[in-house]
Amino acid sequence: MKYIKKRKILKNLHTRCVFFLLLFVTAVHILAWNSKPFTNWYRLNLFPLWTGIIGRISSLTHGSVGEILIIAGVCLTVAEALLLILFLVKKGFERIQNKKQAGASSGFYKWNRRFVCWVLVYIYVTETLNCYVLYHASTVEEQFYQGSDEEGMEELIAAYTETVTKANALSAKVARDADGQAVYEGTQQQLYDACKKAMKKQGKKYPYLAGYYPDPKPVRASHFMSQQHLLGIYFPFTMEANYNTVMYPLNVPATICHEFSHLKGIILEDEANFFGFAACIESEDVYLQYSGYLSVLGYLARQVRKSVPEEIRKTMPGADEQVIQDDVFLTQAQWAQVEERAVMPTETVNKATNVFLEKNLTMNGIEDGIQSYSRVVRLVVKYYAD
Repeated sequence: MKYIKKRKILKNLHTRCVFFLLLFVTAVHILAWNSKPFTNWYRLNLFPLWTGIIGRISSLTHGSVGEILIIAGVCLTVAEALLLILFLVKKGFERIQNKKQAGASSGFYKWNRRFVCWVLVYIYVTETLNCYVLYHASTVEEQFYQGSDEEGMEELIAAYTETVTKANALSAKVARDADGQAVYEGTQQQLYDACKKAMKKQGKKYPYLAGYYPDPKPVRASHFMSQQHLLGIYFPFTMEANYNTVMYPLNVPATICHEFSHLKGIILEDEANFFGFAACIESEDVYLQYSGYLSVLGYLARQVRKSVPEEIRKTMPGADEQVIQDDVFLTQAQWAQVEERAVMPTETVNKATNVFLEKNLTMNGIEDGIQSYSRVVRLVVKYYAD
């Protein structure tokens, strides 16, 4: 009988490395789903290493490395599809000629497979350790704001009144250009440094916010980002806090602080919204303070309209005309620029983005999906009541 040698899957060193790495990361993910104490320990003690190492490497460039890698990934996908077609055609010719041709070409396909394999492994590892695991840590409320699950109408009214009053007062204190648009009087780097300082200050109360922060990264494709209604984005595979450069400038400080919180393991969007708010309003910089109040004003106003009777709302203070003008994602002129450069309809792009975000959130245990962003109201109310 002819002896057939069985190939052992784990005999190859490369295969063993991939297998055990994936096994380890998957085990960490499973443990995170089942143990908040472990996830809290991971976020506070181990996760900062990834920000410190990967974040420092990414910070060597001014632009967004993550954005470049996404473009490279699209190109790689197209290239791999073409290579697969060429490989199948080659195999077809070899079968017709009833021979195998070893050598440089087979070596190339082997190393190409390994390259693609490690690209996929890197994405899985970084997405898991720098994002998915963190969904299972204790919430800000559980760790720092113990008390009733629901705050009363009086507390909501007080939080809204405080926010709108401060916003009205600060709207007259920020610098403006000839068109009345708010502008930051310092340099871009000074704005970055002010946001870092504001976040480090929060680290005194919330330990996981302490430590190193890289510079935030402006996104080149901000017009396309605007079509998705995205103010900022966190890339787990490059540990970068990215922000939209097209949006109304008053959104920038709170957005940067929001994305900075992701770099510290705060992955829930309502909590990132909260830290963007808290860091900015506690800053010494008036521009940051105004940005912070504006970042939650819309959420609070919607909750007030939903929960407070009309007769009471009539007695409450409202936002000044200038605040209303400043509390926008994009101005009409900015939207016109976005639509002029659009390759696809904004409605289509935004819908696709919402579907992706909804699926990503629900997959990680956030049952209310995108609606979870508005839970920042609970945190703001507790913040004022504390």
